[in-house]
Amino acid sequence: TVMPRMPLHHLLILTKHPDEYRQRIEAAALPDLGIVAASEVPDGLARGAHSDILLGDPTRVKAALPHLPRLVWTQLTWAGVEPMLDPALRRDYVLTNIRGVFGPLMSEYVFGYLLALERKVFQRLESQRAGTWDATLPGTLQGKTLGLVGVGSIGAHLAATGKHFGMRVHGYTRSSRDCRHVDRYFHGEDKAAFARELDYLVAVLPNTHDTAAIVDAEMLGALPPRAVVVNVGRGKTLDEAVLVSALTEGRLAGA
Repeated sequence: TVMPRMPLHHLLILTKHPDEYRQRIEAAALPDLGIVAASEVPDGLARGAHSDILLGDPTRVKAALPHLPRLVWTQLTWAGVEPMLDPALRRDYVLTNIRGVFGPLMSEYVFGYLLALERKVFQRLESQRAGTWDATLPGTLQGKTLGLVGVGSIGAHLAATGKHFGMRVHGYTRSSRDCRHVDRYFHGEDKAAFARELDYLVAVLPNTHDTAAIVDAEMLGALPPRAVVVNVGRGKTLDEAVLVSALTEGRLAGA
């Protein structure tokens, strides 16, 4: 009698849609991998507490961490890692997040709005509904300046899309300068210099201690009145009170 071979590694999947992840991983036919998939943490832990690999949504991962003594690697299903920044959480494992998959989606979202604004899509729609002819000329993205607060994997894709439309691209980062689609980089105290020439400011940041209200009065106050602010990162990275004030007073074109 040949005994079945026990897998060398055990993967616990904890997500809202666990079966979709299970099917994709099983399709890869990875050797020596046992899989337990669950949407609820207690169910997953009841069947997979011996797992050494964890794939899941950060909120579920955070709840499961204290109960996985063999854990060596955690892979998140989000780009953001905010729930994992709790200093009380254990740190004795490798933590990785999702990169390289959200850039195209965010580019479609951001440039859908930018094109709608430049081509006056919303204005034209209102005129159409009112049965009036709108003869105002549309704008164009070509030649405009796009400012990215954060040039990670998502920001880099936005930068490339901006260059496709003939835009100038400026980047405000902590220190990185490795995206070839960014024409000019700014760091640290250069907030006003970064914002001064922008037509569009797009914030693409996670919520961390270092990014809280990084888009502040200095940066927003330096924007020209034509500028539009788009935030596809976390809300806490913007000083919303200052932003609302700028919009109310007409110091910004939109947000």
